[in-house]
Amino acid sequence: MLGWFLVNQETLDEPSIQTIIQLIEKMNLNIKTVEVSEVQVLCEPGTSKNCFIGGEATDIPDFALSAFFGGNNYHSKAVVKMLESLNVLCVNSSESLNNTADKLLTFQKLAAASKTVLFPKTVLMNPKTKASFIAAEIGFPCVVKVMHGSKGKGVVQIKTEKELENILDIYAAMNFDDHILIQECIAASKGRDMRIMLSGGKYATAYIRDNGDHFKSNLSQGGELQFITPPEPVIEIAEKAAEVLDIYFGSIDFLFGEDDTYYICEANSMTGLTYSAGASSDKKSNPLLITLKSIMEEAEKRKQN
Repeated sequence: MLGWFLVNQETLDEPSIQTIIQLIEKMNLNIKTVEVSEVQVLCEPGTSKNCFIGGEATDIPDFALSAFFGGNNYHSKAVVKMLESLNVLCVNSSESLNNTADKLLTFQKLAAASKTVLFPKTVLMNPKTKASFIAAEIGFPCVVKVMHGSKGKGVVQIKTEKELENILDIYAAMNFDDHILIQECIAASKGRDMRIMLSGGKYATAYIRDNGDHFKSNLSQGGELQFITPPEPVIEIAEKAAEVLDIYFGSIDFLFGEDDTYYICEANSMTGLTYSAGASSDKKSNPLLITLKSIMEEAEKRKQN
C-alpha cells in the first residue's frame, strides 16, 4: 500500500505539515512526501502504467493526502485531478479543493443546497462596488477579506462608510491578483468561533477559539483553544456542509449569533493542525490519525475490487 503526501516547497516548513510528516514516520507508514511541482501532469489515452516525479517513472500510489496550505494553484489541482483519473483515492478531492479555496463558491453551494443554513451576507467586491450599496445591504461594521487568505491574514474589520470608501479606492487603483469579499459582521461572535473537525466527512472533535476582545479568533493570531461537545444540530449542519462541499478531512467554522444561532464562517479542506497538542493533552482523538487509518482501509478495498 503506497501513499503520497503532496506538499508545496514554499509551505514545507509549516508546523502543520511537519506534524503530519512526524506522524507518518512515527506510524511507520509507506507514505512518500512528494513536492507537487515535481509531479508531471500527463494525460494520455488508454491505461497509464506510471506517474512521473522529476521526470522519472514511479509507481502510481494507492492514495494521496494533499496539504497545500495556501499554495493550491492550477498545477496542484491538475495533479490531484490526474491521480483521481488513475483511480487514486485523493483526500481531499479536486472538487473539495475547488469548493473550499473559493470562499464565495463555498457559500453559493451551501445556499443552493439549503435555505435554512446561516452564513454572513456576502458581496463580491468589484471596481463598481459603492460604499453606499454596502451600507444599505450589509451595514457597518463589516468584514473585508481576500478570497484566498488563511490564518486570519487578509481580514480586516471596517467600521464606517468612509473607511470602506478608502479600501474601495485602493482596490480600484491597484493590480491585485485576487478577489475581495465584503461580509456582514456577526457582532455576537467577536473574537470567538467554533471549529468542527471532520474525518471521513463526519464529526470527529470540536473546539472553540477565543481571542478575548480581539477581532480575529485564529490560533495563529493568539486565540486560545477549548475542546467542547457541540450541540447536535450544529454537528448535523457541519456534516451536511461537508457532504455538499465533498470534504473528507477538514473543518467547518461557525460564528456565534444571537439567540443560540450559528453562522458558517468558513470551510477548510486540510485544516491547520495547531489543535493537535491540545487534543493530546485533553485526551481527545486526533482526527488526522483517524483519517489516515480510514484512507488506508478505503484504498485497500479499492485495490481488492
